[in-house]
Amino acid sequence: MQMCLIALLLAQEAPKIDDIKVSEAIRRGIDWLKPQGGSAEGANGTLELALLTLLHGGVKKSDPRVKELLEQMLAKEPEFTYRTALRAMVLEEHQRVKHQPEIHKCAQFLVDNQTPQGIWSYGSKTIYTQVVPTPKEAVASGPRVVGFGEPEPGVKPKVLQKVPVKRNREMTGGGDNSNSQYAALGLRACHDSGIVLPAEVVKLAQKWWRDQQSDPDAKDGGYGGAGWGYGGKSPAAWGSMTVGALGSLSICDYILGENWKGDKACRQGSEWIGFHFKVEENPKHENPGAWHYYYLYGLERAGVLYDTPKFGKHDWYAYGAKYLLEQQKPEGHWGDLPNTCFAILFLKRATRPLVASEARRK
Repeated sequence: MQMCLIALLLAQEAPKIDDIKVSEAIRRGIDWLKPQGGSAEGANGTLELALLTLLHGGVKKSDPRVKELLEQMLAKEPEFTYRTALRAMVLEEHQRVKHQPEIHKCAQFLVDNQTPQGIWSYGSKTIYTQVVPTPKEAVASGPRVVGFGEPEPGVKPKVLQKVPVKRNREMTGGGDNSNSQYAALGLRACHDSGIVLPAEVVKLAQKWWRDQQSDPDAKDGGYGGAGWGYGGKSPAAWGSMTVGALGSLSICDYILGENWKGDKACRQGSEWIGFHFKVEENPKHENPGAWHYYYLYGLERAGVLYDTPKFGKHDWYAYGAKYLLEQQKPEGHWGDLPNTCFAILFLKRATRPLVASEARRK
């Protein structure tokens, strides 16, 4: 009887999502977020996260607030792994050809801050020895583009100039899987912007993710895949680290030209997410309410990067969107600035599928 009930629950249809309600929730969230701007201080400063969310949320690049925040961001050199990765994502989303020299700096920071184990900590400032010329023009799919405009909304210009980055220093010490999953996002943005990353950096990161995956989970009476924890091989895998790891390993495979869909570790990670699927909390974390919205944004990234509409039998977007629509506050936010950004990025499906660095639809 119990097994029949479980099967019935799994067979239930995913929630129906009203696109109009989703668009309205995003609009209200952006209206709340825009005047906030985000903090430009500290390892966990939110300026870059807020700016990335505004760009994905439909605020025009020409908007005075976007220009103001972009200038504020560029007034400082890259610092801290989280913020540098998000900075690269902002610049790639904003104008990846025009900003290629600045994106190269992000790549230099990330390459120089990788530890010998293949992971990242919060990082420290590095030295930039290479001068990258700003491209004079770009070609996008469709009409020829002179300068850095876009021929039509939603088309990114093709990257013509390929610029390598080399490691300038050796790091010591350890790191963690939270900084490291954001480093992977930053490396992907750099790669898509024409920065040629050292293969050994990506291979080392790839090896870390594969080696640190937990043993297959046979708890709860069935095979549950294999997940990841905060750092080091551990049976204590949980949601936010596993979704981040799946996205990161997919990125590594993509940059190296390998098939992430055929990667056994990716498949087992996907199975873990499906087996422990929840959107109401951070699955299997000792404090399920901790890093909840951080987990939801990671779930969105994992779904898009691994290229799957479902984890197990669960339509991750339908269930996540339903939950977020129910949780939005009357003022338009989801509790605080980071959670609001994570919610909007999820609802917007902000992550781009893994495709070649060429002219493409946003």
